[in-house]
Amino acid sequence: MFEGHDTTAASMNWALHLIGSHPEVQKAVQAELQEVFDRHVGVEDLKKLRCLECVIKESLRIFPSVPLLLLLCCSVADGFKVPKGVNAVIIPYALHRDPRYFPEPEEFRPERFLPENSKGRHPYAYIPFSAGPRNCIGQRFAMMEEKVVLATILRHFDVEACQSREELRPLGELILRPEKGIWIKLQRRTK
Repeated sequence: MFEGHDTTAASMNWALHLIGSHPEVQKAVQAELQEVFDRHVGVEDLKKLRCLECVIKESLRIFPSVPLLLLLCCSVADGFKVPKGVNAVIIPYALHRDPRYFPEPEEFRPERFLPENSKGRHPYAYIPFSAGPRNCIGQRFAMMEEKVVLATILRHFDVEACQSREELRPLGELILRPEKGIWIKLQRRTK
């Protein structure tokens, strides 16, 4: 239960900061929202939000909610025998910055996650919800929840980041958090 709300809240905070730092991305998402919605957000409508989904995925790539995974191994991985009981530490924060899979990894580029740009990418190059048979059971719900909340905010407000990315200074605790929080300005949109 804890992970289900804290990780999603952290992810949305990072996403709002990145959206507020990239006005061109914000305009693209808002244009998509205007095209899809003329009422409240519906489940079927969420599937149409490709741009917003790419923004969320790219936000999770740069700032994964869980920056560190500890796994207990008991199998063979990529031809290497891993003895049963060995602990493995996987660091999505670092993994998601591998330039082989994400050129210019510090750049915020949501289009990386369009289907045509994701072809051929190793399935474990991007693991914000872990991977394999023990991945996060709530990942679909988390994505749906983020789409609903972010769509609702961005339909009614313009977002402006009040800090540079460098000022945020992420802390790799249980959840990836900015050292002193994230500050944004919301300006009500005129229709």
